[in-house]
Formats: sequence, C-alpha cells, structure tokens
Amino acid sequence: MKIYKARAPMRIGFFGGGTDVSPYAEEHGGKVLNCTINLYVRCMLTPSPEPGLTIRSLDLQEVSRQVRGREWDGRLPLPQAVLDAMPHLRPAASPERPGYRLTMFSDAPPGSGLGSSSALVVSMLKLLYNVAGESYDPHDLAELAYRIERVDLGIPGGRQDQYAAVFGGMCVYHFGAGRVIVEPVITDPAALLELESCLIIGYIGDRQLLRRHLMADQVQRLVKGDTLRYHDETKAYVDQATRLLRELRIADFGRLLHDAWEVKKAFSPHIAPPIVEEVYAMARQHGAWGGKITGAGGGGFMVFACPFDRRLELERALTRAGMLVRPFSFVTHGVQSWVVDERDHEQAALR
Repeated sequence: MKIYKARAPMRIGFFGGGTDVSPYAEEHGGKVLNCTINLYVRCMLTPSPEPGLTIRSLDLQEVSRQVRGREWDGRLPLPQAVLDAMPHLRPAASPERPGYRLTMFSDAPPGSGLGSSSALVVSMLKLLYNVAGESYDPHDLAELAYRIERVDLGIPGGRQDQYAAVFGGMCVYHFGAGRVIVEPVITDPAALLELESCLIIGYIGDRQLLRRHLMADQVQRLVKGDTLRYHDETKAYVDQATRLLRELRIADFGRLLHDAWEVKKAFSPHIAPPIVEEVYAMARQHGAWGGKITGAGGGGFMVFACPFDRRLELERALTRAGMLVRPFSFVTHGVQSWVVDERDHEQAALR
C-alpha cells in the first residue's frame, strides 16, 4: 500500500489585494502581486483499520468520519467539502483496506492572512488527483479550489490565494471575466534574496474578520461606490512594485508598501483595529520603510520591510510588543505531491 502526501505553500500578498474579489475583478479587472513562502498546509492519506473515511486535523485537534455515504460526524467543513466535491477521486475500499485516514495540519494558525484555507483545499485536491492517477490543468485546479471555497461553502474572498497555492513564486495575477493570466515577475534570483533579507513577518493574533464580516463589509462599500477609487489606486501599485523589484530597488518597494497600506485602510474601517495601528506605528519608529496586514485585515500576520542593518532592532521591538516573529523564505514552487511505500513510512517513523 502506498502513502500519499501533498503540501501547498502559503503566500504573502504585497499589492493589489481586494481587487481579485467579485464584483470588482469582473467589472474592472483585478491585479495582485504575491509570492509563496515556506509555510505549508500538509496532508497525508494512509490506510486505516476503521471502515469509511476519517479526517484528522492535527492543529485543530478535530476528527470527522464518514462511513458508507452517511453524513459527516465531525466539524471540519473545508476538507469535507473537498471530498464531497470529488467523489470520483476518492480511494476505493477493499476487504484488506476497509478504510482510509486523511491527516492534515498547517504551519500557520487559522485566520493567519497567509491563504492557509486555500492552501488546504489545493493540497487536498492535488493529493486526490495523485491517488486517482489523473492529470489536471493548473488553472482548472485553482478554479476548482475557488469554487469549493467561495461557491460551495460560501466563504467570502477572492482568487489570489488559490492561484498562488497552485502556481507558486513571485507572480502578478490578472483577474477578469475570462481566464486568469499568471505573470511571473522575477528572473534574477538576487531580487528575491534581497527582498527576503529585508522582510519580517509576525503573528499579531486572531483576526477579527469572522466577527466583523470584514470581507462582506468591503464588498458592500465597493458596490455602493464608496471605495471604487481606492481599489483602482491599490491596483495601480502592482505595476509600480513590479518595476521596482525588477530594478532591485527594494527600499523603494518597502516605501511603496506604506503608501499602499494607507490606501488599503480606506477599504473598511475594520481593516486596521487599534492594536494593528499601534504595532505599525512602533515598527515605523524602529526603521520599517512600510508594511501591511497580509490578508483581508483585522489581524493575523503582518509584514514589514526595513533596512538590513535595522532588522534585529525591529524584530526585538515587535517581540516586545507581543508579536510572534516567524522566520520564512520565499519559494518558487506551488503545490507538490509524492508517494512513499507504507513499509518505508513505518520504518522511518521508528527511527
């Protein structure tokens, strides 16, 4: 019996976030610049002596089970929705293998703002295609992940997270009414290395997104016309940022983050609660050129750009403020999957 594994990277969104959300993306064309990092959502499919299919989330400490088509008995709606959407890819039971266990965990907490939910969906889909021995088109995989999250489950949001998890790397994603265009940004590895050396990310705490329905509030304000010009402005920053990266002007890239953050806050009054504003002001006092919340807002992870020789000073200040600073590196790959032999897996676990 084979053990199937997969992982999908999370991402840091730099510019254009919010323009990938409907209806702006379809009506005006969205554009987002992001890059994947070495924080992953990981999943593994193994045989189980228990009949049916069991889902086990290690970080959420939740278990859900489905036997012979009956309803799920646990509280893991996202992986349940993936499996319900792809019944033809599920592994078949046999007398020797009556059941299977799908185990998963994330390198970042839920609501991190790093796209962990989409990375989970993409990693599961990649794993299921691998189990079934079927191929797929990367765009179709990203759109399927989008459908499961945004349509089947009704979770508000855009498309950048799913595409980043599938394609990976530093890319500009062009969103519209037709096929999404994926534009790789950097050919010189030094640009990514230099940017990475000047960036700090840290977890500030649980987002208020779910409590305040932040994404719904942003969409409502856009539909009313209150924030259309701010969406246009934040989209325009993408081209500027891309040019700065290609010219290795990392300090100017960091300063542009500050300009874009000031515009993004106008999307909704809930994007930057007082604790976020306090930490951001403190970071600027300790040398940060600029920064932002890495997701829709309210909390989660923040990212700051600063001069290399002030990096430790800023890290210490953020730690004193209660932020969990997290090491990271950029990665240029998207979702990955592989297979190991069950016997080899068991022997490795004993070492």
